Amino acid sequence: MGFFSSLGKKIGHAATSIGKKVGNAVQKGVKVVAEHAGQVASVADKVSGVAGTLAAGAAMVGLEPVAAGLAGVSAAAKGVSKVAGIAGSAAQGAMAASRAVTSGKDAIDNLRAGNVMGAIQSGKSAVGSAKEARSIGQGVRKQIERKK
Repeated sequence: MGFFSSLGKKIGHAATSIGKKVGNAVQKGVKVVAEHAGQVASVADKVSGVAGTLAAGAAMVGLEPVAAGLAGVSAAAKGVSKVAGIAGSAAQGAMAASRAVTSGKDAIDNLRAGNVMGAIQSGKSAVGSAKEARSIGQGVRKQIERKK
């Protein structure tokens, strides 16, 4: 083996390793977003409600600059709530799509190993996950269109 051949293999292995690590990090990030986006949206809704109430109270007692600031906080919190809700739904869709891909890979591996029944089960799972991802994707699209 020549120097360049060995170097090319080492670079290829390093790139594959880095790609797998990045992929794992992205999957973990998507999972965290999917798990916590609902909580963020809930807290932001509460902040919006409280800030809105305080803004009304400040306006009633003649503190218009304070009322304006609190109204801005209320509007920003409402925006965070909407974005968090969309992000959470999108992350759930990404996780469903990832499950569909994994199940598809399992089906192929089962076929290669001669396990036809396992391949059929994995294929059914892949189809179910793909349908779930599609449904979530359509819901996210509708949420985004409503926010325009």
